[in-house]
Amino acid sequence: MVTSEGIIMKHTIGWLLPASLATLAFVPACSPHHGEDAPAVTSAESGAAPSADCVALGAKLQAALDGAAAAQKAPGAAAAVQSGDCVWRGATGVSDLVANTPTKPGDLFRIGSITKTFVATLILMLRAEGRLSLDDAVSKYVQGIPAGDQMTLRQILGHTSGLFDYIYSPAFGQIIEADPTRAFTPAELIALATAQAPYFAPGAGFRYSNTNYIVAGLVAEAVSGGTLAGLLRTRILDPVGLAHTYLDGAEPPIQGLIRGYRDYGAGLVDITYQLSPTEAWAAGALVSNVDDLNRFFALLISHELLSSDDLRDMTTWSPTMWPHEPGYGLGLIERDSALGSLNGHCGIIWGFQAASYGVPGSGDAITALINRSDGDAARLVDDLAKVVKER
Repeated sequence: MVTSEGIIMKHTIGWLLPASLATLAFVPACSPHHGEDAPAVTSAESGAAPSADCVALGAKLQAALDGAAAAQKAPGAAAAVQSGDCVWRGATGVSDLVANTPTKPGDLFRIGSITKTFVATLILMLRAEGRLSLDDAVSKYVQGIPAGDQMTLRQILGHTSGLFDYIYSPAFGQIIEADPTRAFTPAELIALATAQAPYFAPGAGFRYSNTNYIVAGLVAEAVSGGTLAGLLRTRILDPVGLAHTYLDGAEPPIQGLIRGYRDYGAGLVDITYQLSPTEAWAAGALVSNVDDLNRFFALLISHELLSSDDLRDMTTWSPTMWPHEPGYGLGLIERDSALGSLNGHCGIIWGFQAASYGVPGSGDAITALINRSDGDAARLVDDLAKVVKER
């Protein structure tokens, strides 16, 4: 997806940074390092030593991570794989090119549009409490949306609402060009979107749009009376034990966010803090790590966070035009892999790429995070899936 490259996203799933803002000094690439902040291979059974098979699998996964990250010229990468009785986590490269700091498996990355899966999960939790219906009109909760009385919450979560994506708005590009770190309110982002003609009438097609999840965040707040950050924390992050995940720009940061980069043609530029996380909010402002993401998606796909009916709604797919990703549900992407169909999400945001998927019918999951927004974290997941398939 492209807007003022700040805004270019693969499949419209993230943000990058306008090329005219690439004014920082360029730094050289560095050779891979392996970061260690915990055992690389463990057993899924608490307290048990990893089997020889798990150790061998871990070595192959680390080699695949090293090779894939090097091929993409990513400064650094972290990944985690839960496969049956084996739990592996690894890292390669550096988290800071200037300091030459080795990347560690527990490092924090911006995860972009993976945020959408968390928000969709929250909406379905609120539905389970009888606070809303997916067939409710958007106008019941959020005012000022054209055709909001004909647009349902299901359409918002599934990108079938037709709402214009605000990051494509010429006015949005002009604003961040003039003031890259300007803070936005959700209402301002929606106003930028609704100033443009919709892509189609509600329910008439599929078009990925970040605006949908800005609206979804406001729906969650309207239904509950709380803040989105507070709702995510009290209903998902804290109960599930995701101690390294937070909504950037809306709550105090957790230490550990590494540096993020992009190459504009003359070398890698550090763009970690070049934009305000408020411009992503419910559509992409979460920060997390591989351990938290693997745990979240493994629990979600194995029906431990939502009921079977809720997960059935999340995995009722609308067809897409994306290679290897034939379906989009409610905050979930269906991705083809060597392990079969994976359910999860990917994200691109300034300086970072993220991909995290659960394996349906199991508690298995794969997450890959890189600190280069013009890389391909989802392909890295594919590489790791091939290794698991061959074990």
